[in-house]
Amino acid sequence: MGVYVHVPWCRTLCPYCDFAVSVVGRSGIPHRAYLDALCAELSERAPALGDRELVSIYLGGGTPSLWEPACVAALIDAVTAALGARSALARGALEITLEANPQDCAPERLAAWRQGGVNRLSIGVQSLRPQALAVLGRSHLGDGMAALAAARAAGFTRVSADAIFGVPGAAADRDDSALDRSIEALAATGVGHLSVYELTIETRTAYGKAVRAGRMQPLAEDVLAAQYEAVHRALAARGYQHYEISSYARPGHRAVHNSLYWSGAEYLGLGCGAASFLLREGGGGERATNLRSVHAYLRARGDQRVAAREQLSPQDVALDRVWLGMRTIDGIPAAALARAPELVDWLLSERLVTREGERLCPTLRGFSYADRIASRMFDAGAKIG
Repeated sequence: MGVYVHVPWCRTLCPYCDFAVSVVGRSGIPHRAYLDALCAELSERAPALGDRELVSIYLGGGTPSLWEPACVAALIDAVTAALGARSALARGALEITLEANPQDCAPERLAAWRQGGVNRLSIGVQSLRPQALAVLGRSHLGDGMAALAAARAAGFTRVSADAIFGVPGAAADRDDSALDRSIEALAATGVGHLSVYELTIETRTAYGKAVRAGRMQPLAEDVLAAQYEAVHRALAARGYQHYEISSYARPGHRAVHNSLYWSGAEYLGLGCGAASFLLREGGGGERATNLRSVHAYLRARGDQRVAAREQLSPQDVALDRVWLGMRTIDGIPAAALARAPELVDWLLSERLVTREGERLCPTLRGFSYADRIASRMFDAGAKIG
């Protein structure tokens, strides 16, 4: 099981962001109050988790690197104590990831995170191209590469860098050679993991409003497809395994926590906007999502924190594991589609999967058409699993 902790504060609101975030105001960040609220939620929920084994903690956001390092350390200590994982922490058997903005990766902060138990960083580089950073509303020009070097100098051996392609209005993002050079520069740092995302324009964001008003034109699908393939070629040539639609890793550097999501494993979400997925004894499970507003979350007690719940049948859980499994290079057991031979025929004829022994594994084309594959699987419904 993994634990996700949402830290919502950001310096500014990025125009493409649709996450539960709160821009830091004049009163600053209520560091200790948020820690207390997280610990209260944890103490209420931990008893129901039984003897589930903790394998990862992930602090995401928002910008967790804005949170006081002392609070990060206290939260890690509280989670490992509540879930009986302090010995695993001491042995280094837990993956503990913190998302960080490049400008927050100062030596003293990096040292404090390591001292507090963080052993993996996910650094939001996003782009090395000035025009793309400007369009994305990011202000860390030149800091991305410096942050990766600083993390390595601080002793972090597990580091991931995030990058975004397909940025509207950034002419350089239409140039595959410029994209190649940027990806090559990131790979040349020796970073063990890269998450390279296609920019998604969500309805509620500033970008979404700009598209509806005709002020912004998303890149064409063929341009995005070409860029996706260019990223794949560049990183595969440098020894990275393209193990999930947007994720690339050197040997031994796959993300443990994110792999829980793709395998349909359990995770507990703490904090405003955080989501949980837990299985029920006897089959099925439950998804729950907390209140998005940090102010409402701080005031809430008990079940008041939960904004939505969804009860899942055993068939729902099985279907989720299959379509999520098709997001990864490991694919799914062929037996999961034994009752849907027409779906298997379509996947093979469209070159979306290959047979690898007893498994069906997505091709690069299959990664590109993941949403279409998921739609077909949902149409097949009860035949899946």
